[in-house]
Amino acid sequence: MGEDLLGYLLNVVDEQERRRIEAALVRDSQLRRQFETLRQQFSSHDTSSVAEPPPGLAEQTCDLVHGYQQLQRQRAVEARESCNSGSRRFWSIVDAMTFTGLILVAATLFLPAIANSWFRSDILGCQRNLQRLGIALYEFSDFNERLFPKIPVSGNRAAAGIYGPILYHAGYLDDPQVIVCPSSSLAADATDWRIPTFRELDEATGLELERLRRRMGGSYGYVLGYVLNRRHFPPKNAGRSFYALMSDAPSMHLPGRHSSNHLGRGHNVLYEDGRVEFISRRAEPRLYKPLFVNRLGFAEAGADENDYVIGGSWMPPVRRAMLVR
Repeated sequence: MGEDLLGYLLNVVDEQERRRIEAALVRDSQLRRQFETLRQQFSSHDTSSVAEPPPGLAEQTCDLVHGYQQLQRQRAVEARESCNSGSRRFWSIVDAMTFTGLILVAATLFLPAIANSWFRSDILGCQRNLQRLGIALYEFSDFNERLFPKIPVSGNRAAAGIYGPILYHAGYLDDPQVIVCPSSSLAADATDWRIPTFRELDEATGLELERLRRRMGGSYGYVLGYVLNRRHFPPKNAGRSFYALMSDAPSMHLPGRHSSNHLGRGHNVLYEDGRVEFISRRAEPRLYKPLFVNRLGFAEAGADENDYVIGGSWMPPVRRAMLVR
């Protein structure tokens, strides 16, 4: 099955074979883990540094292969003549080294390009998800005085990921898989994951509550709102081009809380005007406001109505001490 998974990974299988492999991945959790391991190993090359090939490289490679094929035909003719004369001939060391060199050249040329294509495909899939989430958020605001979903400041629902159950159970999202980034670790176990109900959240305690909070927002983070006069408010839809509503979820173990989605190289961001942009980890400190802390440097709700902070699914919007009692 390993060769089948590799073919599926490289998208070189036919439609019938693709459906067979996808059905097997749905049934077999061990096979899904094997596929995720293979995908991560394949994606471990730093595709962000892949350079564009020089002009004519493909043609030169094909000419090289064609020349080698002609050489092999000539050697085959010579071999048949040798056999007819009663002698035998085998590949020389030079033949083997030439063939091995061709394989290495092909791998060097094409595997990074394939890996880069896979990386960009995941980014585009993630952007499509965020665009659909943006539509759901705008529809929600249309029926709620232009306000986006509010995160409670207390109780079991007081975590950024509550946006998921709110949108899904109110009918604004028809597919829960939309909140799973195809490049996240959650994507490997997406068939075993679902958005919890409000009742499940309200009745959960301890470790079970923590687990539900961490998973209810999928692999995306949601804006934490802002605090004004020691009161917490959700953002209002004003179509701002600079205001981030959602992004790939922050990761506590990476510097700057950068998302581990997309191999930690950057994150897709959904802005209030509907635009989705991929921001490189290298570009953010120079060109963009940090996503995961407010202007005071804290990982909590914004310090004013134009100060956005994206929180992971598990994060409460504020510290209770900040609010009016």
